[in-house]
Amino acid sequence: MFKAYWRNLLYILDHKLNVLVECWKEGLFLQGITHDLSKLTPKEFFPYAKKFFYKGEKSLNDELIWKYAWLNHQHKNKHHWEYWVVDLKNNQALPMPRKYLLEMVCDWRSFSRKWGRKVKPATLDLTDKIILHPDTKKELKVIMKRKKEEDNKEVS
Repeated sequence: MFKAYWRNLLYILDHKLNVLVECWKEGLFLQGITHDLSKLTPKEFFPYAKKFFYKGEKSLNDELIWKYAWLNHQHKNKHHWEYWVVDLKNNQALPMPRKYLLEMVCDWRSFSRKWGRKVKPATLDLTDKIILHPDTKKELKVIMKRKKEEDNKEVS
């Protein structure tokens, strides 16, 4: 099990570095540093390690514990769109403050990085698959368009 904990810690550190690089570009210095700190708490760290990095036997209870950890993560971190949803059935959400919206984009973009290296051009964009307040959705589309244009300039 120790190996699973070690691999999870390395994964978290890699992810935090990649988000930090993206947040730095947006001037989100504090958010870049504090991003996903809840993943280091026992409530999230151990269930994530078991879910994603443990190769041994897993029970149905382990899956339930992980789902609680994921729910905790969404509710502790304002850069997750789920944090702002007030009525899932009717697709209603509160407006998301710009700094958290930008951090969410930085989070998405971080997944194509490895240990701080460049973002790949085909970056994750979930704009049309998530529940957002209409104003937040408009702003997200503008941000994603700007990021794609910046990526294209880097490639040229």
